[in-house]
Amino acid sequence: MSDEKLQAALKDLKKTAVFDHRHPITYEDSIPEAVAVATRYFAALARRDLDGIAEKLHFPHAAIEGSEVVIIESAEALKENPPPSMDVSQLDGLFDVLDGVQTHTSDAVSAGVTLSYTRYRADGKKMSVCDGVYVVTNNNGRWALEVTSTIFTPADQVGVVYEETIASVLKRGRDWMEGWSLNDGKLLDSTRKLLGTSVGLYPPVGRRMRGAREGNLDYVFRSDGIDTRLRVSETTELTDGYYNYEWFNDNAGHGVGGYAYTLYLPAAQVLHQSNNKAHVHGGYIRYQADDSIISITHSLGVHVKRNFEWGSAGGSGAVIHYDATNDDRG
Repeated sequence: MSDEKLQAALKDLKKTAVFDHRHPITYEDSIPEAVAVATRYFAALARRDLDGIAEKLHFPHAAIEGSEVVIIESAEALKENPPPSMDVSQLDGLFDVLDGVQTHTSDAVSAGVTLSYTRYRADGKKMSVCDGVYVVTNNNGRWALEVTSTIFTPADQVGVVYEETIASVLKRGRDWMEGWSLNDGKLLDSTRKLLGTSVGLYPPVGRRMRGAREGNLDYVFRSDGIDTRLRVSETTELTDGYYNYEWFNDNAGHGVGGYAYTLYLPAAQVLHQSNNKAHVHGGYIRYQADDSIISITHSLGVHVKRNFEWGSAGGSGAVIHYDATNDDRG
């Protein structure tokens, strides 16, 4: 998507509204570009072509390996010390078969897809299945992978359901939304116990809403001049969070106002799982007091367990699927 195309789309956007999925700019470039990038990345992996893999990545790149985030600063760093999911030197005598690609989230400058493949030994014996999250972004007009996450499952473990994983990550999502609905800092803090490295992407959803109010979405969603969208956070100790409920309640009303409460997306689903990691298509819905929907937000997240605590390690970030500000309400 060019910045010229963004300017043209902004002319059709209602004042204080955010692009949602009624606007083709949120998917017509980002979805096909993301599918193409993820597919070509896999093709390079299948060829055991590390140079080809590097060509499909933005740097710095965040690879979520197991429960840890690995930041790869450059193509040279990748070639010197590739993370396990990209280390083609360890794959002699094996071949990979693509199982499929599925789209989940998208906006004007990014998209989140999942891609799965099966790894076989040269004699045809099935060894493992890899399910991955691949987040593609447009930086300076170039679409490439900014965040990747993989879950490798041994062939004889495929189909095992980790009930504790599913229950923990979905409960955490519900508690986070309920905490904001109730202005309950203790409940919000209970979902923020993950130590270590996590990553996010610019622009976060709050910046999009602020951009809509300030009339500078052209700046928020620009691609020119953006070298990286990656935001890396390091949590070394747990502290009480600061929550500005007044600001939140005002902004959560988008352009229609009357925000009352938030609920976790009812269709939220754990897509892939292990004992210490989950890929989740999640999100939330914001409501007015009469239960009218203000907005629907989707996300593709990577949740991990470290030191017996679950938390978010990264993902595609939240994208606004529906914003009632765009409606004609008479």
